[in-house]
Amino acid sequence: MIVGGVHGNEPAGYTAAGKVKDWDIKKGKLIVLPQANKKAVENKTRTYNGDLNRDFPQSSKESCDNTLSKSIYAAVKSYDVDWLMDMHEGYNYTKISDSVGQSLIYYPTTTTKTMASAIVSKLNSGISTSYKKFSLFRYPVEGSLARASGQYLGVHAFIFETSDNPSLSVRVNYHLKAADTLLSRLGVI
Repeated sequence: MIVGGVHGNEPAGYTAAGKVKDWDIKKGKLIVLPQANKKAVENKTRTYNGDLNRDFPQSSKESCDNTLSKSIYAAVKSYDVDWLMDMHEGYNYTKISDSVGQSLIYYPTTTTKTMASAIVSKLNSGISTSYKKFSLFRYPVEGSLARASGQYLGVHAFIFETSDNPSLSVRVNYHLKAADTLLSRLGVI
């Protein structure tokens, strides 16, 4: 499952997800939700009726905070999603600020770490400036789709973050390259 547009002011993620939805697949199922928070995307705002990236369960006994997060989480469950990539953008490079731009934040399992490392390695091989390289972090933020899916549903889940400093086309290409690496290594494309 590829998700974009959890935050409406992060156009690289939802633009890339909009392209991924048209990719041909050779095996399995590919579920793409290009604009998870359509109202936030339409308004070009980070949030709309709360922060969707904090509306998913934060404990095994907790439920989602609203109808939208409940619907998305129900889809993850009903489709029995194995892998989930949530596309986001930070406001700066993580290596020179407190933003998480240019990072991949995974819910830690050995298999997920192996895939995350492969994605980061592939991306970093084409980036020469050290602070612009992608970093690998564990534990997506509590309340995020990636964290809840990984922690409570056993999904191999991660948040992929570009920095909003390069051009939109560069950022979209980073997202597409990350998605291509994931789906190619899984044999989906």
